[in-house]
Parts: sequence; C-alpha cells; structure tokens
Amino acid sequence: MKNKLFFKQFASYSTIGLISVLIDATVYIILSDIFIVSKSLSKIISFIIGSINSFLGNKIFTFRLKSFNYKEPIKFLLLYSISLIANSSTHDFFLKIFDGFLPFAISTLVSVIINFTGQKLWVFKNKTN
Repeated sequence: MKNKLFFKQFASYSTIGLISVLIDATVYIILSDIFIVSKSLSKIISFIIGSINSFLGNKIFTFRLKSFNYKEPIKFLLLYSISLIANSSTHDFFLKIFDGFLPFAISTLVSVIINFTGQKLWVFKNKTN
C-alpha cells in the first residue's frame, strides 16, 4: 500500500515538476537570451517562479492537502532556500565546465531529489504520506 502511494505521489510530483521545470526553463531563456540578464540571476528568478507553481501544485494534487497550515509555506520556503543554494551552486559549478543547457539540467536534477524528499517527509507530511 505504501509503495503504491509513493509511486502515485512521485508520478504526480513528476508531472507537476515537469510543468514547473518548463516554467523555469522558459523564464530562464526569456531572461538570459532575450533580455540579456546574467545567466546566474536568470536562474535564480526562474527557479523562484517555478517554485511557486510547485508549491501550489504539490500541495493540492500530489499530497492532497486542502486545508491551510501556516507552517507549510514557511517550511516550503526554507526547503526551497536550501534547494536554491544547491541549484544555483550546482549550476554555476557546471557552467564553468560545460556550455549549453547541461548545467541547467544537472542543477534541476539536484533540486528534484532535495525537493521531493523534503516535501514528502517534512513540508506536507501527514499520516497518509
């Protein structure tokens, strides 16, 4: 039963995550390529916008929490602050080694691992998770 719930939540998280990454990538490209904002600042801004989508989508659809708990956005903000540091640092590290989109992809993978684990076990933790 727990395995089924885990895979269902991870599938939902992945779908919402894909949408959030598409938002992240779109904002990143628009800022860095069209408005010529630095890639580092573009990544931070795009990450924040994608994160807002992630919070709302995962709260409502992945973890099925309808009620408001003031601790959730605070925990989410703390988790995503940690994830942002890991994401941005990973991005900047790999940007020195690789050109193109690979630094974005690697930093996104790091965030996926941190964020799913943190949301499931801490931010949206309840008896059914």
